[in-house]
Order: sequence, then structure tokens, then C-alpha cells
Amino acid sequence: MKRSRLLLILLFPTLIFGAAQMPEKIRFDGMEEQLMATPLENLWNDEHPKPATLTQTSLACWRGYVGTWEIINGKLHLLRLERHEIKPRDESFVEQTVNLPLAPLLGKEGPVPADWFSGVLRVARGNVIVQVNAGYASVYEEDVFFIVEHGKIVSRRVIKNDLASVTSESDLAWREFSRISATGAVRAALPEEAQEAEQGNWLGQPELAARRAELLKNKTSFEVRGIRCPGKLWFPNQNGADVFYPLDTTGLQNLPATGQAIEATCTLVEVDNCLCLVASEIIELPPGLAIQRSKPL
Repeated sequence: MKRSRLLLILLFPTLIFGAAQMPEKIRFDGMEEQLMATPLENLWNDEHPKPATLTQTSLACWRGYVGTWEIINGKLHLLRLERHEIKPRDESFVEQTVNLPLAPLLGKEGPVPADWFSGVLRVARGNVIVQVNAGYASVYEEDVFFIVEHGKIVSRRVIKNDLASVTSESDLAWREFSRISATGAVRAALPEEAQEAEQGNWLGQPELAARRAELLKNKTSFEVRGIRCPGKLWFPNQNGADVFYPLDTTGLQNLPATGQAIEATCTLVEVDNCLCLVASEIIELPPGLAIQRSKPL
């Protein structure tokens, strides 16, 4: 009976602590920090499927490994992978850390440049100020965000969090924009504020996708919200997957910094069989306004 209870605790920690996930590790500025993102998961696809050996080790580690990363000369590199496996020993169990060779997965040992990854990395620092037992949704005292293009760090932003800044799910959806993830959505303090935060006739990514034929044909101007990246507009995890649209800002002055939440007045065009947003105006969104709707218009 004792062994059975211990097995439940080790294999199913969310029965007690919820489904918060073990963070990755990342080194930069001479420090090792907690990385609340999983860049290796972006490597897997139909042509390069995730190896069957990387199975879930517990409900606190769905991905089946913990990666250690480092920013070297402005580029993201994978140094090593570890698995925290639970093995029987006598009348109990013991957790063992197993180092996984990178060569069978990536063709070489670390450090391996993460050229496959484009997106946002979130690094959490300090104490937890809002505990959320799902994915990487907990709020820490400070977040460092890195915007990455094919492994190259193109922008860095620091956000200091406090309880006053944690107002609603919609506010967190852009203030902590990489926190909405496939491994667990944010549940913030005052979800009733979401409806007011979502006011306006701007289009979310689902509406943009649904109306693209009409918008292309009529060349109708519309407003859309997202995160500004270099040459792109990012819609974080709409319908469970990140979506990027090329964003043409030719002729516009005093643009918001990359990593900022924006509302852009655009037309939709097709260039070389690729949809592109052409912006005539871009404004930075103030705190509290949503960039994604809980329900479509």
C-alpha cells in the first residue's frame, strides 16, 4: 500500500499540485534561468516526428524531457537533454536523471543551433506572485521575453509583474503574451473584465481566416490586433497554434517596438501565393485591451 501511494504521488503530481510543467533551463548573461517555453517541440512535424522514446515521464512533464539552452553570440543553442525517470527500487521508487545523446535526434552533440525555432521565449525570474497549476501560466515577479527568428535573437524585453498588473485573462493575454500556450491557458484574477477588454470591431485571427476571401476580393480596410514582430504580425496560440502573417509597414513612421501589442489598420493582399497584411496605420495597445477574443464576433 505504501509503495502504491508513493507511485501515485511520483507519477501523478497534479493530483496534489496541479499540472504545472517542469520548466526548461536557459543560460544567458552568466546566469541559468527558468525557460517557460519548449523550443524543441517546434522541430517535430510529419517529416520529422517526435521520437517515441520521448514519452511523458509524469503529468508535470508531458514532453518527456528537460532541455538546457544557452544564448551564444546572439543565437539560441541546445546544450543537452535530460529525462527524469522513476524507477522501482526495493519497496519504493527512485527518480533517476538520464542524459540523452543529441546526435541521434539532431545529427550532432551540443551546443546545437536552434535554427528551426522562430517565436517567443519567456524566462521567469523571482518569486511566484500568482500560482496557476496549468502549463507555464504562473505569474512571477519578472519576465524576460526574447523574440527569435530562425534561432537568432532579434529582440529582448523585460516586464516587471505585480498583483496590480494581473487584472484579467485578456490583459495577461498580451502583457504576458507567450503565457497562453497549448500546455495550459491562463486563468487570471478577474475574468469578468474580458468582455469590456474585447470591445471594438477589430478582427481576431479566426475572423481574419474566415473572411480572407472577402477581404482579398473587396480590398476592404479592417483593424486587426496582434504582437508586432520583425516583418510579421503574431497571433499567439489562436486555436492552439501560433499564427504569423507577413506585415508590410512601408512608409509608416514611429512604429511601436517589436514585442508590443498593436492594433493595425490593414488591407489583405496576396503576394507569391502568400497572404500579407499591408498596414496604413499602427497604434500600440494600452494595458487591459485584448489581442484575442474568447468568442468570435
